[in-house]
Amino acid sequence: MALILFHSPRGGTGTSFLAATTAIALSRAGHDVTALDFARNGTLQLHFGLGPGESLPALDAPADESASASVQGVALRNAAGMAAQPDFAQGLATGEIGFGGDKLFVADIASGDQHLRDILLPYAVLEICPLTATAECLMMLPAANDAGLAKTCFVMSKVDPTRRFARHSVGFLRELLGDRLLGQVRRDEAVIEACAMLQPLGRYAPHSAALADTIALGEAVGTLLEDVLDEGGEDALPPDDTGANPANLSGKNRAA
Repeated sequence: MALILFHSPRGGTGTSFLAATTAIALSRAGHDVTALDFARNGTLQLHFGLGPGESLPALDAPADESASASVQGVALRNAAGMAAQPDFAQGLATGEIGFGGDKLFVADIASGDQHLRDILLPYAVLEICPLTATAECLMMLPAANDAGLAKTCFVMSKVDPTRRFARHSVGFLRELLGDRLLGQVRRDEAVIEACAMLQPLGRYAPHSAALADTIALGEAVGTLLEDVLDEGGEDALPPDDTGANPANLSGKNRAA
């Protein structure tokens, strides 16, 4: 079906949290979702209520082995091992590793792994880049902006609306990015507490501000995804100045 990448040029932006909550939202919308942990640090599974000592089945694991790794309708797979293989890029190019079929793949990529992001981007229909209202993060925006926006949308993460810089940052990015800014997620201590308690946020704090924001984000991503798939590519995405074309891959073997 499709591959969605979550990657930020800056660490600490809540990328794993947003990947997890978006995967859950898309699953609840009726999609067959698999969340892929490319980040190697195991933080993605924390947002599904799984501890760091619980290993996820590999991306190429047999179906019977991976059947038990499903939380809130989302299948969880460890993709870091496969990505570390020397023939990973070749497998993508030949179709041996593919993201076709009826599944929707949501990939969490570490901020420092720009190379992996660049390898996977041609096979994705959408990339979501979380940013935070800090000078260190915003100064990296030109790099993200120049890296090819044909498939990239943004979300402001960990926003504290009581802080003037945060409010101005959201306004600035909304003016700069237009519809490519999908929304904002407020800073919420319940996110950290839910991880510490090894519970999904929706179960630990069903009335949290961040949860409400991520539900809205999931709806926005779902709507955008439907538009992209209906149009057959990224022509349905908000316009940008790049001329990149989508690459559709329907291979099945190792990632099916």
